[in-house]
Amino acid sequence: MKRSEWIIQKTEIATDGSMVCTHHPAASAAAIQMLERGGNAIDAAVAAGFAVGVAEPFSSGLGGIAQLVYREASTGRVTVFDGTTVLPRAIRPELFPLTDPPSVAGMYSWPAVQGDVNNTGWLSPGVPGTPLCLLEALARFGRLGRSEVLEPAIGLARSGVEVDWNIALTTLASADRLAQFPSTKAIYFRPSGIPLAAEAFGTIADQLRQPDLAWTLERLAEEGAPAFYTGVVARRFAEEMMQNGGLITAEDLAAYRLRVFNGAVTVPYRDVEVTVAPETGGGLTIVQALKLLDGFDLTPLGWGSVVASHLLIEALRRAFADRFRHLGDPAFEPVPFAGLLTDAYAAERRATINPLRATPEIGPGDPWKYQAGSLPPSLPSRVVAPDPGHTTHITVIDCERNMVSLTSTLGASFGSAVVVPGTGILLNNLATWFDPRPGFPNCIAPGRRVLWAGSPTLLTRRDQPLAALGAPGGRKIISAVLQVIVNLIDFHMGMQDAVSMPRLHCEGPGVTIEARTPTATIEGLRELGHEVTVQTESFATSFFARPNGILIDPSTGLLRGGIDPFRPYYVVGV
Repeated sequence: MKRSEWIIQKTEIATDGSMVCTHHPAASAAAIQMLERGGNAIDAAVAAGFAVGVAEPFSSGLGGIAQLVYREASTGRVTVFDGTTVLPRAIRPELFPLTDPPSVAGMYSWPAVQGDVNNTGWLSPGVPGTPLCLLEALARFGRLGRSEVLEPAIGLARSGVEVDWNIALTTLASADRLAQFPSTKAIYFRPSGIPLAAEAFGTIADQLRQPDLAWTLERLAEEGAPAFYTGVVARRFAEEMMQNGGLITAEDLAAYRLRVFNGAVTVPYRDVEVTVAPETGGGLTIVQALKLLDGFDLTPLGWGSVVASHLLIEALRRAFADRFRHLGDPAFEPVPFAGLLTDAYAAERRATINPLRATPEIGPGDPWKYQAGSLPPSLPSRVVAPDPGHTTHITVIDCERNMVSLTSTLGASFGSAVVVPGTGILLNNLATWFDPRPGFPNCIAPGRRVLWAGSPTLLTRRDQPLAALGAPGGRKIISAVLQVIVNLIDFHMGMQDAVSMPRLHCEGPGVTIEARTPTATIEGLRELGHEVTVQTESFATSFFARPNGILIDPSTGLLRGGIDPFRPYYVVGV
């Protein structure tokens, strides 16, 4: 049997100047505006970060978390701004009683909680980290002032953003959650009670206007981060939390601290260095999988071959098994960060890969014997269901070759679905990342830091900048960024091809693979024993992550950008 193939692609642009990848044209325009005014990659990324939170509010914004990895061209120094955050101090497991009979819910399919209050509503948010993350990066490395960099976002919030089909579909899909909260419904619905709609069949697109959010952004432009964490915004925030039974207090806001790492985790892969953020993101799982793959020669196997795909699956399966067993907040339990990335542990785990047979039964390994001076905690193993994830990613490389990779999120689509009245801030649902069962790994506890999948990544070759990339898409961010790196390095693709190629995902016994993958590859994987589920990615689905990235062409020095072909996103070069 033969069938036609669906070929979806975007053109790849190249420039010798600067380049921006974002997930909304207005965010890209904000970034380009900063570059044209003499700003650098940080100015552009921060402007885009604030703007995309206005233009695509279901994915990120002031009420979310963010992580920014910056490489300064003149020094080669890497700085990580970790705007992830912790659960509020008033949270406790008994606030989240499980349903009876048991079921599952939320983007991580934890045991369901009565009223879904760990996913939706005032009990679910953690202290936002995005405002301080962006503003601190700007203060340390930007060239332009706060008011100038926030100007595009303020304008978008006050004047409005035209509702496109991406906003309209996402709002419609979340309508039941959003309609529960009057302050949220007032923004994302028409007065008639119908969600805002895009242009269709001769109708005019609605405008998404957020005047309260414009007020908050203006306070940030004038006063900086203190306005959000201790000033007038904080007071309004804390008052509304208290009146609505929320858990974040003025003390939680004032106590929030951004983590800044002078340096990052860098792991060699072939002839490049892969740099990711430390500790509680997705980057460690990516570089662990790369260390397993580094022992196999993928290039002669060819992209999409059965054997190359099998090896990708088996590397991901082992890295995720270790992620679910060993990773978490190091302030609450020991984590073998060093042991997981040793060459000896990689060799041990690689030796368990059978080139001729799937191993869906494989479990976590024991990196503790390679971790000096630590003992493993006594915790039960866990299996975590796949998640769709709603996040955004921004990549910028400027004309000086400063590189920024920035990932931010609200958690689930529209986060908690709560907008803080009078501020326009749509809040994250941080509790959705945590197991509501006491005593389990990564369970709900006061002050516990989130383990999330954000994976802003930089590549260098012989200490020279090579690429910046990342993705939204829940834990499928990890497999997507991994495969883009393999496509670039092993299969010598340009960035657009590396991003657009069909992908697979494995984080346990099963394998999800995109329908555009050659039929012979899918059948060959099944013959090796893989339990394959085929999913068709389209403009209205999100079975796989949505990466973007910029490559510095080694032969020409030109910037070459790539971005998800299924969404109305674009690469812009100047």
